[in-house]
Amino acid sequence: MAVFYRGAGVGTYWQFNDARIRGFTPQSPGVTATVDSLMDHIVQGTVTSPFVSLTRSYGVAFDYAKNFGRKRPTAANPGHVYRIEINDPPLPGLELWDPIVYLGQYLPTPFEPPYQHDGLPNFLLGIVAPVRMKRYRAASYVPPPPGGGTPRSPNLSKQLETLVRALRDAEILAVGTIPAACITHRYDVY
Repeated sequence: MAVFYRGAGVGTYWQFNDARIRGFTPQSPGVTATVDSLMDHIVQGTVTSPFVSLTRSYGVAFDYAKNFGRKRPTAANPGHVYRIEINDPPLPGLELWDPIVYLGQYLPTPFEPPYQHDGLPNFLLGIVAPVRMKRYRAASYVPPPPGGGTPRSPNLSKQLETLVRALRDAEILAVGTIPAACITHRYDVY
C-alpha cells in the first residue's frame, strides 16, 4: 500500500464535495490519457483531463489547501488535505502514473531538438516558483558563445516544464476513479 495526498483549497470543488463520500473522479474520465494530455495537465493546470493529481508530499498538499483556493482558509471555512491509501496493485480501472517515468519514454534523443534548457543554472528557479522567482525566468538569458551572437531567452520546452513541476510537486497522476474507500482521512487546514 502507498500513501498519497491531495490538497483542496477554499472554494474548490473538493472542498465543497467530500471525497470520503464520492471518491476522486477525473473531470474527463472518458478522454484517453496521452503524453500530451499529461503535459497539459501538469504545465497548464488543465483540469478537464483524464487525470487526478496526487502528491507523495503532505507539505505540497498542505500548501495547495492553504494557498490555492478562492479565499484564504479559516477555522470556520478550512481547506482540506485528503490522505489516500492505494494498494499495489490498484483496483481494476485505476492506474497510477509517475509523470517523470512516463514522460521519460517520450523524451528526444541527444540528436533531436533538446528538452533541456540552455540558459544559466538559476533559470530553473523561475520554473520551480514562477511567481516568487520570476526574476530568474524573466532575467535569464543565454550568453552568446565566444565570437559573437545576440543574447536571447533560454529554451523552455513543455517537457522540461513538466519534469520540473512534477518533481517540485512530488506528483503522481491517477487515471480512473479513486474509490471513497481509499480516502482514509481529511485534515482541515487554516
